[in-house]
Amino acid sequence: MKKLLEINNLTVAYPDIVKNNFFYATKDISIELEPGQIVGILGESGAGKSTIGRAILGLLDPPAIIESAKIKLNNDVISNRDEKFYESIRGKKIGYIFQNPMTALNPVLTIGEQIMETIEANTDLQGKRVKQYALELLEKASVSFAEERLKKYPHQLSGGLCQRIVFAIAIAAKPDLIIADEPTTALDVTVQKSVLHTLTTLCQQENIAIILITHDMGVVSEICNYVYVLRNGKQVEEGPTREVLLKPQTTYSKELMASVPRIDRRLDRFQVTKIGEKINKSTALSYLYAKRLEQKTSDSPLLQVKNLSKTFFTSKTLFKPRKEFQAVKDVSFEVFQGETVGIIGESGSGKSTIGRMILGLHNISSGQIIYKGNDISSAKDKSVRSEDHLSMQCIFQDPYSSLNPRMTAGENITYALRVHKMVEKNKTEKLAADLMALVGLEQSGLNKLPHAFSGGQRQRIGIARALAFRPDFIFCDEPTSSLDVSVQASILNLLKDLQQNFSLTLLFVSHDLAVIRQMCDRVIVMKDGVVLEQNTNENIFENPQHIYTKSLLDAMPRIDFN
Repeated sequence: MKKLLEINNLTVAYPDIVKNNFFYATKDISIELEPGQIVGILGESGAGKSTIGRAILGLLDPPAIIESAKIKLNNDVISNRDEKFYESIRGKKIGYIFQNPMTALNPVLTIGEQIMETIEANTDLQGKRVKQYALELLEKASVSFAEERLKKYPHQLSGGLCQRIVFAIAIAAKPDLIIADEPTTALDVTVQKSVLHTLTTLCQQENIAIILITHDMGVVSEICNYVYVLRNGKQVEEGPTREVLLKPQTTYSKELMASVPRIDRRLDRFQVTKIGEKINKSTALSYLYAKRLEQKTSDSPLLQVKNLSKTFFTSKTLFKPRKEFQAVKDVSFEVFQGETVGIIGESGSGKSTIGRMILGLHNISSGQIIYKGNDISSAKDKSVRSEDHLSMQCIFQDPYSSLNPRMTAGENITYALRVHKMVEKNKTEKLAADLMALVGLEQSGLNKLPHAFSGGQRQRIGIARALAFRPDFIFCDEPTSSLDVSVQASILNLLKDLQQNFSLTLLFVSHDLAVIRQMCDRVIVMKDGVVLEQNTNENIFENPQHIYTKSLLDAMPRIDFN
């Protein structure tokens, strides 16, 4: 069959002035694509995936240099051309879908203005026909109430709707090829399923080929015909999707597949080799937990949430009355010492709001939070409330924004301890070093700033900071959602080891059902602030009772390991 896209030996280099040499973002990458085909490019951060997409469209940032490559589209050479040429093919022949739909859309223009601007720039349509075609595009992209959506701004729509609108813009000129760069990373599982269906349907209808750049193996398994695996800018494996995912040939591909959290059964730990080594029990930090190791598990819950509700109110203005929104409605559950309880649900289900109320970051509207037998939701004594809350810690979703960029790793770990006068100043460095060792970081990085670490390493710093308080309870708020699959596996292994060694109690929030499957003893399912179902891990995943739970499991992209 005729080749739509041919990339031969793509090598992209960035000059390193200090070392007087080059850093290679990609090296000798070769990819082929047929009309209507969906090809996946797999790899972790830094693998060179997005570099390939940007090189095709001439979007590489200076001082990038394409040392060698011949990129052909419909047998025409499109590599190393001038900006005027690339402007002529962007949108018209090649569409690009960015990872975050909210940043891909202009916040000061309505949806209609943005779609119609694209149509006018890339097609011959004019006048009323432009708006009519815009409505057709939205309807093709499964955007309901299309006429009404044209008048809305991006912030007035959900992430899923905005991503569908980005799809509509990308196909406006009926390009031959769409490059989709992590198009579903930030979406809930049910929204992800619907937008992927929308994308593949559009491409089948218009015979548009897709390059899907992702690290989500489940998505690749469901929609890609062929896959390329990249590592550190080099192509390590390629082949039909099922063969590469189920029978990987290279060590790296095998490690990637071993890192994928399974939905079909719960594993003791992820079988990754270089990453995720068990923590060192002999670390000097073990003395901090000696008392806990001697404690016996109590028959009483460590945490009880009783009929918890939270209502938010909008500000009253001259033209708008105050409105209320009930984010959490009459939620009750228990968490026992040493247990991991998971909360799953889509965005807006109230998962994080519950955690913030437990941690004292939100006031509760009604209900009780009982921790270690104390009603901390109504405690008036500041010292009592402070003591309880200090034994509760949080691991945040974004490992970069949760750290102070002006503080070193060591300072981030121990600063709050010094504020609460829980450690002497002359002992903070040793404590920080021990904590870094405990979470698998080199102690030599103690004085480095957060930007000098990878995403996974930053998350380990966040975990070390939480452990510094010797907590009994940790609220994990989507702690691996922004991490590559193998880095995610190492962090999950670390949390499992810490819990087993120190009898930690975890409340684990995530919209990734496979992660919840691997981490949690019991699972709570939420929607629109209400608990729909709660049961053991096995019962939720193998015998769900509520129709919503079943729909979540059905929507989960998965790899058939059989």
